[in-house]
Amino acid sequence: MNRVLVIGVDGATMDLIRPWAAEGKLPILKALMSGGVSGELESTLPPVTSPAWPTFSTGKNPGKHGVFDFIVNSQDGFGLVNASSIDGRTLWGLLSDHGARVGVVGVPVTYPPMAVNGYMITGLLSPKGVEISYPPGLLSRYERVLGPYRVAPSIGYRRGNEEAFLDDLRDLTRRHGDYAVRLMQDEPWDFMMVHFLATDIVQHALWRFMDSSHPAYDEEGARRCGDGIQSIYRIVDEIIGRMLDLVGDDVTVLVMSDHGFGPLHGIVNLNNLLLQKGLLHLKQDLATRTKYALFRHGLTPARVYRWLEKIGLQSLTWKVSKSARNRVVGKFLSFDDVDWSRTKAYSMGHVGQVYVNLKGREPSGIVEPGYEYEQVRDEVATALATLRHPSTGNPLVDAVIKSEEVCIGIHTSEGPDLHVVMDGYRYISFPLFATNEEIITSQIRGDSGCHRLQGVLLARGPSVLQGQEVRGARILDLAPTILHLMGAAVPVDMDGRVLGEIIDPAYMEANPVRYESVQNGFVQGEYELSSGEEQEIKDRLRGLGYLG
Repeated sequence: MNRVLVIGVDGATMDLIRPWAAEGKLPILKALMSGGVSGELESTLPPVTSPAWPTFSTGKNPGKHGVFDFIVNSQDGFGLVNASSIDGRTLWGLLSDHGARVGVVGVPVTYPPMAVNGYMITGLLSPKGVEISYPPGLLSRYERVLGPYRVAPSIGYRRGNEEAFLDDLRDLTRRHGDYAVRLMQDEPWDFMMVHFLATDIVQHALWRFMDSSHPAYDEEGARRCGDGIQSIYRIVDEIIGRMLDLVGDDVTVLVMSDHGFGPLHGIVNLNNLLLQKGLLHLKQDLATRTKYALFRHGLTPARVYRWLEKIGLQSLTWKVSKSARNRVVGKFLSFDDVDWSRTKAYSMGHVGQVYVNLKGREPSGIVEPGYEYEQVRDEVATALATLRHPSTGNPLVDAVIKSEEVCIGIHTSEGPDLHVVMDGYRYISFPLFATNEEIITSQIRGDSGCHRLQGVLLARGPSVLQGQEVRGARILDLAPTILHLMGAAVPVDMDGRVLGEIIDPAYMEANPVRYESVQNGFVQGEYELSSGEEQEIKDRLRGLGYLG
């Protein structure tokens, strides 16, 4: 059985890796590129962490595995996804079934940990104070020597705390690397995977300091922390070097990302647009009318946050209790104020997703399936076409993509009905109701970078070609490719394909792709976070900018 090492670098982009490798700043990644294959890796639509990693692990599109965002859409509120939300068998589960010993460290959407033939440490959506490893107690063996394992950052970004923010991310990255390297040494494995989160987080926060073309570029900030993003990439590069020192030439190494990255210029409050166009309606009671009047005059979470920021008290928003914070936010206009009996469409989710208020699916659906449903989607597309770039006046929307164009499977109808791409993802939608009274605005927490569709793929190994550029690879192609390289059959219901063009033809000829049928359905029992755990993770995602 061939051994495979996968290194997931969240949000990594060839737009940064190529020039930095050429300059000698990323020597390990440069060596991998020259000694194997490299290129872009197409993510999911939307290109978001939460659907992308299940797509990687199952080889299936979100319409089959059922995860479309961090949040589970509901008019009655919103919940969070977890590993039990994934419909289908994962790569580590399949390899375990084939007798391979696996190790998985830090991959998002893996909590609660599943029993594998090996070990697992869960990732971003894991609560604090609970068991996040399999076998239980795995982490406690190493805490005295390596320090406590950290799932996520301890310090959120705000203007002026860049140095502390970066120090925390560097420590987080090194901690993940130390645990992965130690486990590689102590535990036998045939398949090993480690995930690095900090590359995504730092690019969200600090992109404007290294990009002089960014509208929010800060020259003084660039002098202080313009190399902040690169510093995280360089630590990851060094850790990859340590990992490669532990493996021989007979191990296939894949470095990949769940999506790419680029500058973020602004936020679009799509629900404000839908409200303006008569596709979304608010309740007519006195409380809602009062909140809407205040909302239109600027009493919004974003405006309050900026007032606090101007007087240096923005950190107070995270020092008050969660319950008190929720009571305050509940006083602002929200989905609780929507009149669903008159609403045809609404937006919920990161990047740009629109849902039709469909009968039979939504709790208070009013739109009939069929002709009326298509008519509403056309109305939304017409409304979106009126959006104009605030600087150029050109159309802001690049594409409005129907769900069936990107998803196929039993869960397709659970996802967004339309995906909206705005100015090459330089503009994204606010994930919940709206950040303020405007349609096009800036991000409340100051993010200056966001996701792109094209991530990265680097591969090197005894059966991998050398010096080739990868073209047309998709994130859902990796699971079948890894299975094939490890001598396992590929499940027939995977949407991805084996990337035969990156593999030595002699290997492909001697080892034709084999397929098998596997049991469908959820492989973990349904798991629900406690209300406290769910609130903790929602706060974490807010702190990282994923929930506004």
